[in-house]
Amino acid sequence: MKPIALVTGATSGLGAAAALALAQANYKVLLAGRDASRGADVVAQIQARGGEAEFLAADLFCKRGIRALADQVKQRAPALALLVNNAGGSFQKREDSEDRIERTFALNTLAPFLLSQALLPELAAARGRVVNVATGVPKGTKAQVDQLISPKKFSGFAAYSNAKLALIAVTLEQADRFSARGVSAVSMHPGIILGTRFGQDIPKPVLAIMGGVARLFRMNSSLEQAAARFVRAATGDAKSGTFFDQDKLGTPPTQALDASFRAQLWQLLEETSK
Repeated sequence: MKPIALVTGATSGLGAAAALALAQANYKVLLAGRDASRGADVVAQIQARGGEAEFLAADLFCKRGIRALADQVKQRAPALALLVNNAGGSFQKREDSEDRIERTFALNTLAPFLLSQALLPELAAARGRVVNVATGVPKGTKAQVDQLISPKKFSGFAAYSNAKLALIAVTLEQADRFSARGVSAVSMHPGIILGTRFGQDIPKPVLAIMGGVARLFRMNSSLEQAAARFVRAATGDAKSGTFFDQDKLGTPPTQALDASFRAQLWQLLEETSK
């Protein structure tokens, strides 16, 4: 029987590429996303290459949707070998989720945390791995825990950087807290992939500038390169807690290494998850 992997945000772009690569690496892939039509297309692509896949409809902006996805997965995977928390996004306009949580933090940090917690028994049954997709957060980025859920001031870039910083910190905590259950956790920055649906509400001129900067400093990656990095993070023997920065082992942002910050963040996420 093939090991089972769940990939969130898997109906297009980076998530779809990761799902295809994992299917080729002999995983049965559960694809979670909001668009059933795109999901069916990715499933068809996997099946055409001889792989196994199934689409699961999910809304990861809210706790209700995250728990509903976990319930679907539990029905299909009593042992879950891999959870790839790929779904994420950057938004220029401040909006709150139905749980009254700023949506950047809700999608990029709370969703991976809550989904990993909900599926921990299934991950433990397979001695599985959590892969959290982060980004190249500047080393000096600092987040205020009490401003993550409902920031007094909003900047799309700052909200995204803080959420991904928090996700890297969560990964380090998961590495410690999940080890007794035989579950490992790593985070990864797959590179900047141009032309995907990420940041689709960002004005086109701004996206063009961002793309130019990425190419100039060689930070951009192809979907094929990023997909290979997913497989490496998922199947390699890297130590739990590792942060992959594209093709090398990276150093997490300074604040993510702060045990006090991680403890406060974990407490916030536990309280918010109720």
